[in-house]
Amino acid sequence: MLKKGIYEHVINQITKLHIHEIEEQGMVCMLQNIDEAESPQILANYLGKVIRQKLEEIENQEDRVNLINNILKEAGVIDEIQIAEPSKLLTEVMSRQQALLQAESRIQTIRPISGFRVSNLFTGGSSLLSLGEEIRREIASANEINFIVSFLKVSGVRILLNDLLKFCQKEGNRLRIITTTYCGATQAKAIEQLAALPNTEIRISYNTDIERLHAKSYIFVRNSGMNTAYIGSSNLSKSAQTEGLEWNIRVTSVENPHIIKTALATFEMYWNSSNFEDFRLGGIEKFNKEIHRNIFRDTSNEVIYRHFTLLPHQKQILDKLRVEREELKNFKNLVVAATGTGKTVISAFDYQEFRRIHSRSRILFTAHREEILRQSLNTYRSVLGDANFGTLWVGNCRPQDESEYENLFVSIFMLNSRFEDFFEKLGADFYDYIVIDEAHHSQAESYRKLFAHFVPQLLIGLTATPERMDGRDLRPDFGGRISAEIRLPQALQAGLLTPFQYLCVTDSTDLSDDALWNGQKYNIERLADKLCSKERAGYIVEALHKYLANEYMCRALCFCVNKRHADFMAEQLSLYGFNAQSLTSDTPSDKRKQLAKELREGAIHYLCVVDIFNEGVDIPEVDTVLFLRPTESLTIFLQQLGRGLRLSVGKTELTVLDFVAQSNRKYDFASRFRALMLNPEKNIVKQIKDGFTLLPSGCSIVMEKKARQYILDNIQSAIYNKNRIIREINSYLNIPTISQFLENNGQDIRTLYHSNNCWTSLKRAAGRIAYKDDVITKRLEKGMANLLHHNTVSFLHFIELFIDGSKQYLDTKNYKYALMLYYALFQDRLDKTGFASIYEALELIHKEMYSYFKQEISEIISYLLAHLQLKTMPLGEDVLPGLELYGCYTREEIFTLVGRQTEARKMQGSVTGVFNLSECNATLLFVTLNKSDKDFSPSTQYNDYFINEHYFHWQSQNTDSHQNNGGQRYTKQADTQNKIILFVREEKKDGYGNTCPFHCFGLVEYMSSHDDFPMNITWKLQQPAMAQYVKAI
Repeated sequence: MLKKGIYEHVINQITKLHIHEIEEQGMVCMLQNIDEAESPQILANYLGKVIRQKLEEIENQEDRVNLINNILKEAGVIDEIQIAEPSKLLTEVMSRQQALLQAESRIQTIRPISGFRVSNLFTGGSSLLSLGEEIRREIASANEINFIVSFLKVSGVRILLNDLLKFCQKEGNRLRIITTTYCGATQAKAIEQLAALPNTEIRISYNTDIERLHAKSYIFVRNSGMNTAYIGSSNLSKSAQTEGLEWNIRVTSVENPHIIKTALATFEMYWNSSNFEDFRLGGIEKFNKEIHRNIFRDTSNEVIYRHFTLLPHQKQILDKLRVEREELKNFKNLVVAATGTGKTVISAFDYQEFRRIHSRSRILFTAHREEILRQSLNTYRSVLGDANFGTLWVGNCRPQDESEYENLFVSIFMLNSRFEDFFEKLGADFYDYIVIDEAHHSQAESYRKLFAHFVPQLLIGLTATPERMDGRDLRPDFGGRISAEIRLPQALQAGLLTPFQYLCVTDSTDLSDDALWNGQKYNIERLADKLCSKERAGYIVEALHKYLANEYMCRALCFCVNKRHADFMAEQLSLYGFNAQSLTSDTPSDKRKQLAKELREGAIHYLCVVDIFNEGVDIPEVDTVLFLRPTESLTIFLQQLGRGLRLSVGKTELTVLDFVAQSNRKYDFASRFRALMLNPEKNIVKQIKDGFTLLPSGCSIVMEKKARQYILDNIQSAIYNKNRIIREINSYLNIPTISQFLENNGQDIRTLYHSNNCWTSLKRAAGRIAYKDDVITKRLEKGMANLLHHNTVSFLHFIELFIDGSKQYLDTKNYKYALMLYYALFQDRLDKTGFASIYEALELIHKEMYSYFKQEISEIISYLLAHLQLKTMPLGEDVLPGLELYGCYTREEIFTLVGRQTEARKMQGSVTGVFNLSECNATLLFVTLNKSDKDFSPSTQYNDYFINEHYFHWQSQNTDSHQNNGGQRYTKQADTQNKIILFVREEKKDGYGNTCPFHCFGLVEYMSSHDDFPMNITWKLQQPAMAQYVKAI
């Protein structure tokens, strides 16, 4: 009989009967569909358990084998894999010479006592099996060994050194070790002893302020495929290996292939990450310096030079800036990124590329503070590889001759004080590239002279806080828009910011009344009336006692609605015995600085603020943030959260208390939680219910029961369904464009295209326009959504030509684009739609009766061009004309561009992940990284993945091996010159339920492979992968 509880059972006849019985007793059984991607693993596990039970009932070995062979035969499996030797196991393959030597010496190959099939647990101390001894046995039979440990001690290396030496002396073997200088625990002698071994490489994380490697794993790879791994708590030290109470699990590729696969894949990503440096580059000298720095935290003698490598989120910013300039012709760029995410590094790499093209270019870099200017100049020198680059003009530093004015890092105070007698005399175009750091200050009068006089080729503003307290807009000085933004989750995942623990605390205050709402936000005074409540202050204090580790020793920023609320909360917290102060725009400048200093030093513990801490004020020591008011602006919410995310010595996490009340239905909870997720595409309601599985590493969101219900109720009522969109359209006096509507409502364009809706049909449903239904309008209403994913400028410009009535779109060179547009809008081949040609169909758009659809296409293209994230480029005429690197395509569109989908033939049905184009000696690989409909699938997680931006691991079809034609198509690529093109998408469906298109990653080259049926292949990309696909290590 089934008992009450959690299950994950395949439903056989017995289980089905039990379900029926307990449901008759009033119990409820929850069922769900078996995930298609995980189905093979689930069913194989079920079958294995059943067969094992059956085999245990059979006493005769020959009968057991006969049963297995009969099952295999019934399943249609080829005869070659039926069991041929009933009582034998193959245990080793060796040379004849080695066999003779073993026979003479009577010494057999050393094997782990645990064997190679069954996983087991080592618990240290009095455990019957010593971890260190078992690892020594593993070494003897391995072909490749990969260690990843936080630190190495001589006492631990000593145990394994002789065995590792024998291993490393064998031809073809290799040992790879990843470790760190964290806490100064790794011993130099241990590193030297291991580095001296032949066929050994060591990579070390020196940047332990960001990468705190705590993993401990010992992975043994064998050519036979009998791989094993030890994963647990033991570093390479004597106590951890022999006597400590350490827990380590040993897994085998026979029993846990998915865990071995994950361990190897993660090791490869670490190994190929620029954050782990080859020990040989700096040698023992660099290692000793870094160990000393980590022990004593000594930064006083740090070398100016640092090795900067672009992180994925920083590369995305540079990609976006390239689009802004090359496609949108916007050369005044505002970059928004949280403090600590590397804004200056981005600008330095951006200038490096600018300087490569304009070798004699001059730069002017401005900032408020001398410290920022010094750090920025050092960053530029490191990135440019020029220790003499640039000159400081701040404080006692100034240029000595005319040449030093060419690349100037100057304070805004100095620029103003010397403007009339120096800067104004320079030509308007003297500086080619101008950077304004802390650009939130750019609206101050002190910057007006700079903007009025200089006209650089490129102007770039850097800020963490684009929304100012005084409401003045930064954007007019920077092309009227924010050019690029770094999402917080990317920076958190990269370890550039402190992880957060976000707690949603129930607030019983009712803020749902429409009388509190004014347009797009709450009425401040009415909201303050509600929030300035002693009762509310009381349960805020209760939450501090409940959730903070030490509520009397924290450094907390408390965000309030206005000055009255800030003063009230500071007073109330003080009455409860907390050291609290308020800080608002009315606070004198000197007192502001003093209060910030006291919070930094821990003299006060709660600073109640309004908007002053949205802009530019930086206290890395802040470890607690209290949201004591609902914040309507997502930008301001992220700025406020960012105030506490700065890295600081001794700070391990930011605690966030968000007091969640029953809010107005127009208040947007969904966007703020999406903004914290690594994949904002995912269904936010499901994420809340599942407990947020897609947050950056080390982060968590926990919701009290009632707060969770408030949030879910609000999100459900705020969903932009058809009725909500119609209401919003009718709130406008004049019909908005698509871009205006989406910007005003903070929505994604896909919101408008659910269930065959389109912008035109929604405007008609709102009663703002009218048109007659016919066969064409039905196709067009459905077809508009097919344009939304496009990111290739050439195709978007082709559509612009078509909409503008230019006959250039009829050119034969544009035929495939015309065919793509035809299929997007009309969805079927010509004999199904009844047109004589695709051009006859497309020309209908220009008729008056379909003018609303023509306008909609124009608005879609304008929106897409304005929101391009990176520049695409042709693969080349000698590859497949029309396809572009990083272009976004459906499978149908790819087949159109390669000539397989035509006016008369539509590609339909299931297409495999490999498609051969024999006529042009090309192969298309279609890859979905997350094959499961679930967010996480352990059995399929590491079949296909990017090792880094240059290498991709791919698992072939199950029929491929190194010996057959399918596998040799890849392994012999160099001989056949087969052009293999990689197309990748992350998911099957996006967060809006649409089928995801593929990104084109261009040509790949075969590098290596192992295993058969399927093969595991490493491809080298000819061009770097898009940053969004590369994990931050």
